[in-house]
Amino acid sequence: MPASTAGASPACNNTLNLDALNFTADELRSLNEMVVTAVLESPVLTLFHTFHTNIKNDKRIGIIPGTFGLVGKARQNCNPTAQCYEDTAIQKTWEPKYLEIIVDMCVDELEDSLMKLSLNCGSDLFDLTNTDVFEFILNILIKDIEKMIFRNAWFGDQNAANVSDGGVITDGFDVSFWNVLNGFFQQLAVIYAADATKLTALPGNDQITYALQDTVATPGLMYTAVNAVIDAAVAELEVQTDRILLATRSVNQRLMRALQALGVVYDITYMEDGLMVTKWDGITMYTIPLWDQWIRAYENNGTYYNNPHRVVYTTKSNLNIGMVCTSLFDKINTSYDQRSRYNRIEATDAFDMKIIDDRLVQVGT
Repeated sequence: MPASTAGASPACNNTLNLDALNFTADELRSLNEMVVTAVLESPVLTLFHTFHTNIKNDKRIGIIPGTFGLVGKARQNCNPTAQCYEDTAIQKTWEPKYLEIIVDMCVDELEDSLMKLSLNCGSDLFDLTNTDVFEFILNILIKDIEKMIFRNAWFGDQNAANVSDGGVITDGFDVSFWNVLNGFFQQLAVIYAADATKLTALPGNDQITYALQDTVATPGLMYTAVNAVIDAAVAELEVQTDRILLATRSVNQRLMRALQALGVVYDITYMEDGLMVTKWDGITMYTIPLWDQWIRAYENNGTYYNNPHRVVYTTKSNLNIGMVCTSLFDKINTSYDQRSRYNRIEATDAFDMKIIDDRLVQVGT
């Protein structure tokens, strides 16, 4: 079948490219007959993030310690001197940034393909917005938008650069998919750069080949290291009712193997969104395979990965996502322009992330 590039999006190739298929039109009556490959989906963000709404402009967050520190000295007699106490507030600022997704399609993109059976007739020929083609694309795009939010929330880096330019983003990928916001990993890096006690080394991350990053991180060493992450955290974190552990699959697999070697059953609950949830040391632990996938795909210098084993110990209330309205990317607009005969899918929204209490974090990497 010849390539069907006529009438594609002004700046792109075909949105759905079926050129590699040798079906006849009768063999493919509907896109719903296509097998869509399994993919990792974004976890439900409300599981371990706290959301804030209506942050229209940059908005300051006032943070004040819940203690004056040491108080109480020996009693004085007459005319006592007041003791000096000061509770100093700090501030952080919400800085939501807009991201957008825009897809354009023209009927010519479909007329020379197997999807021509989905087209309307007569004057409605050019309008694709009410066809099963658009429905099919939207079903895929909605899941990708959810992953986009999650990816920016954790891997966003306003100074993102490719490996060849001194950064960690795999060469060949456009850094503009990362450089709009500073996600939680960037914020955590700032925290432990200022206070080295907030960082606990995980085995394997300092190795310079894929193989060594895998083999040096033995189950036994990972078992010890994850416990060290928990033990290094401040006492205040230990007593928080919403404390959580977030881990890459690479960490979870090694913990599971370590317990299996000890004859201990490692009970994992598989949730509908693909997250693995268990308890470690009494703490709810979420294993996030998407982290592993993204690190290996997008933080790969061709020899080794950028910290493939990661653990974050904090609280749900400390991982905050702020949005400009009362929801986030819940509306996707579709439109058809009669003059240009282009069909458009468009979604735009703004958000930001903030770790509120720098004390209530411990990072393993």
